[in-house]
Amino acid sequence: MKVRTHISEALREAGDMAQYDAEVKKILSNKTILAWILKGTVAELKNGSIEQIRECIEGEPQVSRIRVRPGHTPEAISGSNKEDKVPGEGTVTYDIRFYVILPEGRRIKLIMDIEAQKSFYPGYDLVTRGVFYCNRMLSSQLDVEFTGENYNDIKKVYSIFICMEAPKYVRNTITEYNMRQIKRFGNFKKKVRYDLLSLVMICMGEDEHTPNPLLGMLNVLLSDTIPVWKKEEILSNKYGLEMEIELKEAVKKMCNLSELVLERGIKEGRKQGRESGLREGRKSGLREGRKSGLREGRKCGIEEGRILTLYDLVEDETLALTAAAERLSMSEEEFMDKVNRYKKKK
Repeated sequence: MKVRTHISEALREAGDMAQYDAEVKKILSNKTILAWILKGTVAELKNGSIEQIRECIEGEPQVSRIRVRPGHTPEAISGSNKEDKVPGEGTVTYDIRFYVILPEGRRIKLIMDIEAQKSFYPGYDLVTRGVFYCNRMLSSQLDVEFTGENYNDIKKVYSIFICMEAPKYVRNTITEYNMRQIKRFGNFKKKVRYDLLSLVMICMGEDEHTPNPLLGMLNVLLSDTIPVWKKEEILSNKYGLEMEIELKEAVKKMCNLSELVLERGIKEGRKQGRESGLREGRKSGLREGRKSGLREGRKCGIEEGRILTLYDLVEDETLALTAAAERLSMSEEEFMDKVNRYKKKK
């Protein structure tokens, strides 16, 4: 048994609109794609494997619109499409925001911003905008990641711009802008931490055969001319991105899980049968009441098993949330409501 991966489903949903705002964010927010981007742009992760880097991405980057006032909501940095807003200033919107936790030595946290940019020159210099984004991510950490008494707790930030329609003179380039030390006079020997921001500009082209693997992968992934079936073929064969997953072990695991949940549901049904089913049973017979409670328990257990099993696949990025809800003829909201309800029972 095989199912399509999150990447494959996102590509098929986007079709030839892979560069449209909503679609490109959906594609880029996939953890495997993010891992590719981080490996090709973030110095701290360049030696890690794609799988290792995936594990460093904390939580689930999401495409949403949440306003964040610096220093007011510590939990708000996690996620995506974040906005930092200061009274009297304009709103700054980040496409995809998330944390990266580096495991080596002490746990080090990076704050990442991925920007999907269709126009290379939207009336101003993108590099200037990127520098502003980096600085805002630093300043918004006050009273969130650090206090005025300890600036050493500031987290390094990355803003990575992916420019899809770059002019010919900058196509197929990756350029980084960061802080560096310049000794104007004398020899300042003290080691200080100033490497706090990096802006990376990825300027795509149309050449899938470029020697840089990240550019080659993105040129295929976000192309608006390559058919979806061809994209899947290239991404799978050349870049090792899975479009389908063999689910023999996963199905076995799902079956076991469903059986356990079904058994739990039957037990719950027996309990309900004693409490409510038996009351009804007194009218039509004790045995029939027990049967009714058991049937209800089985029904609840089967539903719970199916929902939690599908949600496991969503969390593993094997199945998109939309597809999981559709399989049960539910909306995403109904599906997640039941997931949360059943998880609380645990």
